[in-house]
Amino acid sequence: MTNPTQRATHPEARYTSTTRTRSTFSRTTSSRTRTTASHPAARRTTRGLAAVAGLTLAVTLAACSSSAPAATPESGAAGADGFGDAGIALSWIKNYEFAGYFYADKDGDYTENGFDSVDVIAGGGTTNSWDTVLTGQAMIGLASDLTGVTGAINDGAPLAIIGAQFVKSPVGFVSLAGDPISSIDDLAGKTIGVDAGGKLAVEAVLKANDLPADTVTFASVPAGIDPLMNGDVDALIGFLTNYPLAVEAAGGDAVTLSFSDAGYAQMGDAVVVTKDALENDREALKALMKSVIQGWNSGLTDGPQGIADIAMEYGGDENDLDPALQLSSATVLPSFMLTDDTVKDGIFTITPELADQAVESLGAAGIDTSTESLFDLTLLQEVYDENPELVPGFTVPE
Repeated sequence: MTNPTQRATHPEARYTSTTRTRSTFSRTTSSRTRTTASHPAARRTTRGLAAVAGLTLAVTLAACSSSAPAATPESGAAGADGFGDAGIALSWIKNYEFAGYFYADKDGDYTENGFDSVDVIAGGGTTNSWDTVLTGQAMIGLASDLTGVTGAINDGAPLAIIGAQFVKSPVGFVSLAGDPISSIDDLAGKTIGVDAGGKLAVEAVLKANDLPADTVTFASVPAGIDPLMNGDVDALIGFLTNYPLAVEAAGGDAVTLSFSDAGYAQMGDAVVVTKDALENDREALKALMKSVIQGWNSGLTDGPQGIADIAMEYGGDENDLDPALQLSSATVLPSFMLTDDTVKDGIFTITPELADQAVESLGAAGIDTSTESLFDLTLLQEVYDENPELVPGFTVPE
């Protein structure tokens, strides 16, 4: 799926994680991100106070802005030599979508939790994020949706999903009000602009709704909204955190239909790890996820402007990001991360009911799997049980 938050001149196109041959990770766009030597607790405290005025989602407990206590052996601390280096494979270029990983770096969370350095690896190329995990270059990888990684697991890849950044999938159809796609019934006869991953995802939506494959016509498109604005296609597939905003910024009136509302319940940026790591590097995994959660708690507390600013700092020059679109996208982002369940249990957590719903949706699209073969929900439960301060008291955005 393409992503318009970089300027229109940027040549890259987003590839949704839907096959083992098409990807969300590119070595050519990765860059090394090293942690700092100390943890600036005062910076996080300042963010928590500033957020009261600027955050669009309410933060109700002061704990959201306090520095987490130093790790202990019971909470997954490193041994005498620490955990060494680790990697995180993103599903797209460095932008607002991954602000929490940048906060964890800038605030020293990775170092505090036992790592010498953490390589935040940009995606958007020709290698799947989970393949980067399988080769050992990354400890965790983010899959844009479940379609491709499920196929990899069904093919025998020893992987598991332990959580998801977006428990509500931010992916869907974006059309114009003059010829809208606001329901499944509106798809008939439409031309949908996709990349390879987007095509498979739309085909899954069609199967889930018992619609024939020729209900729509597919057109291969580059990154950005130009194909829609120019009338080359009737709709694009993309993240609803930014595509509608880009359309409106270009003078259009966007209409959206999420995959979830289209009967294909998914989650976005699912966290993928190896089963070997779950068994043999569990403490390191827990420490890495603790760091990521701390980073995202800081970002959500800091608010949209802070998220946009750190996105520009870490990926702006490299990806020619548009600051205004980073900000507008960051404003929408929390609504896909904060639900009744994640506010109560902690961000990234997946309830058994949500896991079952995702498996049922995959089955309706002709992708057979099971909750047991796809998910391992125990690791994040341990992280939150051992670190209850990681649930700071956010509220669900209205």
